Amino acid sequence: MPFNSLPFLMFFPVAVMLYFLIPHRFRYIWLLFCSYFFYACQDTSATLLLMISTVITWSAGRLVYNADTVKLKKIYTALGLILNLSILIYFKYAGFLVSVLTVDYEFSLVIPAGISFYTFQSLTYIIDCYREETKPENNILKYALFVSFFPCILSGPIERSKRLLPQLSCEHHFDPVRVKEGLFLMLWGYFLKMVIVSRLDILTTNVYELSRFKAGPLMTGIPMIIAMFAYSFRIYGDFAGYTFIAIGAGRVMGFELMDNFRQPYLAVSVSDFWRRWHISLSTWFRDYLYIPLGGSRKGTARRYLNIMIVFAISGIWHGATPNFLIWGLLFGIYQVLGYALKPAKEQAVRLFKLEGHDRILRVIRTAFTFLLVSVTWTFFRTTDLSLALDEIRRTFTGVRLSWLFDGSAAGLGLGVMNLIIVIIAVAVLIAVDIMCEKKKCAVYSLMDRTPRWLRWCVYYLLFTLILLSCNLSTREFLYQAF
Repeated sequence: MPFNSLPFLMFFPVAVMLYFLIPHRFRYIWLLFCSYFFYACQDTSATLLLMISTVITWSAGRLVYNADTVKLKKIYTALGLILNLSILIYFKYAGFLVSVLTVDYEFSLVIPAGISFYTFQSLTYIIDCYREETKPENNILKYALFVSFFPCILSGPIERSKRLLPQLSCEHHFDPVRVKEGLFLMLWGYFLKMVIVSRLDILTTNVYELSRFKAGPLMTGIPMIIAMFAYSFRIYGDFAGYTFIAIGAGRVMGFELMDNFRQPYLAVSVSDFWRRWHISLSTWFRDYLYIPLGGSRKGTARRYLNIMIVFAISGIWHGATPNFLIWGLLFGIYQVLGYALKPAKEQAVRLFKLEGHDRILRVIRTAFTFLLVSVTWTFFRTTDLSLALDEIRRTFTGVRLSWLFDGSAAGLGLGVMNLIIVIIAVAVLIAVDIMCEKKKCAVYSLMDRTPRWLRWCVYYLLFTLILLSCNLSTREFLYQAF
């Protein structure tokens, strides 16, 4: 039951309506039923696995918190982490490991829906219990709801036990203002997915398929550059679109879920990008891996090593292919070089007499960061390493500016009207991100600051564009594959 499906649009209002009608003490049971129903609709066969993971981590949290000695706490923590991670490793990486170790034997498993997300979310519970940052939840049904909460089980945000678990015991009253904010977040998420992503999906698929099977001069240079930047906005619209819908759905019911994207393409460095992109995952690696490894506390060389370890594991978390590993390592290298070359960058600013020209410097840094990120997405998009390298080569060779004016743009596969719509829609996304960045506010707060008549015009326009985009082939959200 993906968010961008009619069944979900029928399921969600019923879930919310009954949630507010049911007495407070029974609401978590209703939400647990809704969450398991939602998950079973996506992957019925994996529901038992979700239950097993829930029981393991719930039991481990209680054992860890109530252990009499430090040694026992460490043993229970290690046991809980190993058991839970073993499930993830088996289903996500066993096929890859078998293919590496053997030649003739083929072995593959269907990855259970959302396993990467709910595994990491449940791991926070064990670790937080070990750190005594949260108390163990005595009610296993409430804990099961924490693990399976339907807005975020499939693709995040990856919530922390100390944030979400207490909210499950709070009595949420129907709040029209909060409901309005949540519904607008959902509307904005559907705009990103249905209007922007659906069209950029057609464009990028068409260009890359042509470049793969019709390796002629048409698919080098300008069309590949357009496709590369288009994919950057496609993946942003897809990931952020899911997050906005998830956060909005939770907000309608009174739950505050983590912000997950904060104008990432306005970042001035790769490290700044990762403070803005998939925040719940990047902060998970920071809090539960980078800092325990020593962070930046043990010298420069150790700091750089820790960064490379974190981003290598981040790449592997996304998938068991060399491309994902390279993708992660590249982001690690960018950050290490960014820190190491800081004196040289400061000297270049002085050399070109750019001191005091903060806006110019910001534009340059933002553009360069966006270029680096866009090139790196090539390794994320395709699982074939040689194909990824060939596509990068094609992107920066055979550039003909005449391609923009000789009618070749029709080969992008969108048609004039859809091409105009997606250009305007991406421009709107960029403008909204710039305004949110400037005013330091969320997108729903930005809407609250606009005149009422303009606000309602925006609502109707977004809703109309979404309806007009329903006939386009829209795939499931990309992160549901992880």
